[in-house]
Amino acid sequence: MSNQIQKIAIYALSALFVLWGVSRIITGYLSNKNQWTAEDKEHLKKMCIDDVGGRAVRFAKETEDYCSCFSESITNGFSKVEYQYIKAQNEKEQNEEFMPVILECYNDYQKAMFDKTTLD
Repeated sequence: MSNQIQKIAIYALSALFVLWGVSRIITGYLSNKNQWTAEDKEHLKKMCIDDVGGRAVRFAKETEDYCSCFSESITNGFSKVEYQYIKAQNEKEQNEEFMPVILECYNDYQKAMFDKTTLD
């Protein structure tokens, strides 16, 4: 009888070890999907430039700087899952979440455009 109990205990421990290993693999995979990649950052920057519209032409360098700052601020301030959740909300709610994170970038952009259009 004790030999049978030992076998059951060994099988149970083996099963637990396998389940633990599988859970670690799944957790690692899911956490990697939540990490920002260089391609993600570049995509955010491109979307930002597209959203700026005509100012991206008139203020090319300033827009480039702003959108780089925007992309870095978003990727440092939010996980991909958080970002996607916020993007699914309405525009007002998005602004409430994103603005505190990108405010410095936005203010610098506004100042840079103002400085460029100021006549000497």
